[in-house]
Amino acid sequence: MTTSPKVPGSDPLGQFPGSFKYTPIEALRGLFVGFCQGLFNAAPPGCYHWDEDDHTTEIVIQDEAPVKEEVMQKRPLITITRGPLQAYGLGMDDMLGYDADIDRKTKSILVPGTITINCCSRVTLEAENLAWVVFEHIWLLRDLLIKAGLFDTGRNNMLGAPSPAGSLIANDSGDEWVCVPVSVPFQFVRTSSFTPLGRTIIQSIENRLSVNAPGLIRHVGPPEQTGGNVPLSLHVCPVDPLTGASDARRQTPDPGGQKQYFLPKQRHPLDPSKMVVVRTVRPYRPGLRPAGSPPESGVPFIDPCVEESCRTR
Repeated sequence: MTTSPKVPGSDPLGQFPGSFKYTPIEALRGLFVGFCQGLFNAAPPGCYHWDEDDHTTEIVIQDEAPVKEEVMQKRPLITITRGPLQAYGLGMDDMLGYDADIDRKTKSILVPGTITINCCSRVTLEAENLAWVVFEHIWLLRDLLIKAGLFDTGRNNMLGAPSPAGSLIANDSGDEWVCVPVSVPFQFVRTSSFTPLGRTIIQSIENRLSVNAPGLIRHVGPPEQTGGNVPLSLHVCPVDPLTGASDARRQTPDPGGQKQYFLPKQRHPLDPSKMVVVRTVRPYRPGLRPAGSPPESGVPFIDPCVEESCRTR
């Protein structure tokens, strides 16, 4: 008889601190649950007063769903449901800043979403009254939520119509309950940065991508060299007729006016008899590789010796 090996697992609650920095979704739920608990905790006893003790509280407010009817015991219920989140870009590559001294790249996005506060009761009018209290106070006290870490919230709230709470109440008795949802849109800012200290994560991802899609990411990524030299590429141009004329942009034109170079030419550092154009290789430059460029480079390349005066990308 063989015994099955122990399945490895992780602690879902002890790995990350509960804050917007490490667990923004968990922090969102705790923020709105805490708002509702504090709101009804200020109510006098006999008027939906909330208390931490489940045996003395007059209203159940929690994040878990569905909720067993044994926990509610005919008391009204408020529970939180999160809607989808979406990332809104703030510019080119969402770049907020770049620190060349430590090679740190900082990005920032705006994350909007919706939190639904479900007010449930056996009586339709009671559920609607509770929903209105939550609806009005989130709009009135929205500054408290903004101070807690949100960029904006409490405006354009929506109070839904009463509907069965079958998906929020466990077992078959959920059809006897009525739910009035309060939809609260929100926005928060997410800012993250990448430094060479996180290069291990990038290498791990690139290794797996090279295995699953080896032909798609060939020669893509930062330069392999680790020194401070800037990677350059040399392009040999054809020999021009002898002329000393040059325009204001330091371009050397053809005497016939039909050929211009986009970059100034200089002598090859290893072979002074050849004139070359030196350009910086930018592996992260946006844009697709133009047709006809070498497939091994993976870097957008424009021939500086084309017979044009300008080129639009």
